[in-house]
Amino acid sequence: MALPPEPIEEVLPSAKWVVEANVVEVIEQPPPPKNPPPSGTTGTGKVGRQVVKLRVSRVLLGRDVPKDIVAVKPEAGYALKAGSKGPFLLDGTRPRPNILGRYGPDTWPVEKIQQALAS
Repeated sequence: MALPPEPIEEVLPSAKWVVEANVVEVIEQPPPPKNPPPSGTTGTGKVGRQVVKLRVSRVLLGRDVPKDIVAVKPEAGYALKAGSKGPFLLDGTRPRPNILGRYGPDTWPVEKIQQALAS
């Protein structure tokens, strides 16, 4: 059973940048598992670390946000691909910020993020 997303109020304080963006390139992809689960069964539900290039379309929080950001998606229960888009919360790690949230850009709608930023 999948875990619910973290409440935005718990994750937002760790975000240096909050942007609407789309993935234009997956730079590093985890290798496929050496021993995939048997057909018809599910695996661990975790996708390895990815490095992606984000193209920012709108900044909701942050200063001096570049148009293109190379970010790290930690091991998590989702994978990103070119064309994935939505709001991304990024921490302040340099040179490659980490994407926050258990489910990436599908975790919280933009409106919910804007409400949390306003409060």
